Amino acid sequence: MTTKELVKKWKGNKRYTLKFIEMMPEEHFDFKPVDGMKTFQSQISHITSWLRTHSRFVTGIEFPKVRTSSKEMVFDALENFFNTFIASLETLTTEQLTEVVDVWYGKTTRYQIANVMDNHLSHHRGQMVVYLRLAGHKPPSYIGW
Repeated sequence: MTTKELVKKWKGNKRYTLKFIEMMPEEHFDFKPVDGMKTFQSQISHITSWLRTHSRFVTGIEFPKVRTSSKEMVFDALENFFNTFIASLETLTTEQLTEVVDVWYGKTTRYQIANVMDNHLSHHRGQMVVYLRLAGHKPPSYIGW
C-alpha cells in the first residue's frame, strides 16, 4: 500500500469513526449492554488512548492525554488525533513506512503498526454498532475508503 492509499484509508477511518460519536446522543454515552462491559464513552476513550499510544511509533508524535468526559470532548479529541495523524502520514515516504521500529511487543514496520491500529479501530467500531442498536439508535452506514 502506498502512502497515498494509506492516507485515503485513514481519512475514511476518520469520517466513519466520528459518525459513531455523532449518532449516539450524549445522554446515552454511559450506556453499556451488560455489567462487566465498557460504556459507550469508555469504548471511545479506549480507542482514543490506544490510537494515541500506538501512533507515536508511526509518526514520532507524542499525543498528550486528553479528557473525554463529554460528547464534545470525545469528538474533538478524536478529530484532532485523526487530523494530526493523517497530516503526518502524508509526509512519510514508502521507505519510512517500511522502516522497522521497536515497539514494546517486538520489532515491526511503521506500516504494520498503522495496520494494527486500523484493525483495532475496526474491532471497536464493530462493538459500537451493537451499542448503538441496543440503545435504540441506527448506526452509520459503512464507509470504506
